[in-house]
Formats: sequence, C-alpha cells, structure tokens
Amino acid sequence: MFPKADVHPIIFEEICVKEDINDPEKVEDKLLRLERTYSRDDKYKGVHLIVLCHGFQGNSWDMRRFKDNIAYLYPESLFLCSSANEDFTEGHIEEMGARLASEVVAYIKEWVPGKNLGRLSFIGHSLGGVIIRTCLPHLEEYKDKMHLLMTCSSPHLGYMYHSSKLIDAGMWFLKKW
Repeated sequence: MFPKADVHPIIFEEICVKEDINDPEKVEDKLLRLERTYSRDDKYKGVHLIVLCHGFQGNSWDMRRFKDNIAYLYPESLFLCSSANEDFTEGHIEEMGARLASEVVAYIKEWVPGKNLGRLSFIGHSLGGVIIRTCLPHLEEYKDKMHLLMTCSSPHLGYMYHSSKLIDAGMWFLKKW
C-alpha cells in the first residue's frame, strides 16, 4: 500500500483551525489559505540552513533520520546536526544554548560565506528544543533569516508536575536520614 520509507518518507502535519466546523466551506477556505501561506514554492535567495539538536544524553546521530527525511524533500538545503552538547547535556541550559550558538555561527562562517544565508531553521527533540530556545538570543545578528522553529516533545513548561517514584523515594530517604 505504501512505498518503502527510503523511497518516500512519511511526514505527519497537524493543523488546528478555529472555525465553525458546521460550515465546511469556511474551514476549507481557511485550509486553502494556510496551504498557500506555507507552500514550498515561495522564493528566497541564498542557502537554507537547517540546524538539528538532539535531546538529553543524545548525540548528533539521534537526529539523522529527521535529516534524511527533510533532505529528501529539500535537497538544496544545508544541514547541521549539532554535536556541541553531546558530552554536556546534564549541564546548565544557558551554557548549552551558548555552545549551540557558537557552533551555528562557526558553521555559517565556514559553509555559507558572505551574505549567502537565505534562511535559518531549527528542529529540536526533547531537551534539544529547550537548548535551541536558549540559543536564539545569541543569534541576534541572524534574526531576519529565522524561518522555522520546530520542537518535538520538548518540555517548554518544565518538568514540575510530573511525579517520579525514583525522585520521591530519594526525597523520602533524605528526609529520614
């Protein structure tokens, strides 16, 4: 029924439309406008750099499948699978953001000389999404090139409301000790 994944990647896209669902013409019109807005045919000059950032205790290879599927759709783009924080994912978020920003700037200077950068996009998984958010203020000089920020399963609101039996047991032990 479906072609093999290496021939045709499958990408799931979810669009939420706040319209009256009882009027299908309104919803269809809204979806058509969204499709035109986000179409791939819009023109820009320069190179599109897509930066991928892994999650907690991850490495640059963790994002390889994302890169492969996106490269199939956008073969003209450049990709940076971040490795700056591979050994430091248990450190401070601000430091990891600064390291990612340094890596992005160095990559742009080496691979996209002059003013050839057309777009700059970021894709992060888990903690990588939070690292990317802390990286953005360090990339102020590229703010007019920013195109996309996509995060998958990133804890943007923190981890405060999740209960862990291991943490609870450790806290109980520390209180009793």
